[in-house]
Amino acid sequence: MGKLDRGLEIFKRVLFRFDEVLHIIVAILLIVLVLCMVFYTVTHFKAYSPKMVLVVIDDIMLMLIILELLWPVLRFLRKEPFSLGPFIYVGIISGVRRILYIEAEASIEHAKDYYHLLEIGVSVGVVLLLAITLLLYRKSMKNLLPDD
Repeated sequence: MGKLDRGLEIFKRVLFRFDEVLHIIVAILLIVLVLCMVFYTVTHFKAYSPKMVLVVIDDIMLMLIILELLWPVLRFLRKEPFSLGPFIYVGIISGVRRILYIEAEASIEHAKDYYHLLEIGVSVGVVLLLAITLLLYRKSMKNLLPDD
């Protein structure tokens, strides 16, 4: 093995370590972000009102999205194979979050707007499509696994 080959191997190891360190930093930042959101949500809950409940539910759903984004990073750090599942879950949670927010907002404001109905319909369609995608993805992953 020549000097160039050894140098390339060392460079590859450094790059892999750097990538690992960056993933650890990203995981820590995601956790810190969720903890900050929890603190913010708890400290800014002033008085019970329908609007405040809506804001808290919206914040909680956003925390779930951020935590779901943490899973691919953790899978990488554990050297597990990549999975699309967490990203599909993020899409489903985001769609449900949007549906809940629009519906609650329309209820609070007593709005009878077709725009809200259209937006809810599109969001329901996206969530349904993502749920079907998740089902197909899981079935395809089962078929790829060897039988015992």
